Amino acid sequence: MSASAVILTKDEDFARRKALGGPGPAVIWIRLPNVRRLALLTWFEKALPDIASALERGETLVEAT
Repeated sequence: MSASAVILTKDEDFARRKALGGPGPAVIWIRLPNVRRLALLTWFEKALPDIASALERGETLVEAT
């Protein structure tokens, strides 16, 4: 899937809304506890290949843990 926009969020409300279906950008729901920025960026660097693969498969709601 070639997405023109993706929402990257820790807010469950976006995930719930996307789960109901309908048009709109893909949602990447980050399921991590509050962490410092450096820890979040380190995690994200490792998780990015799996997230990108999910989007390429056409998934529009990706739960990243």
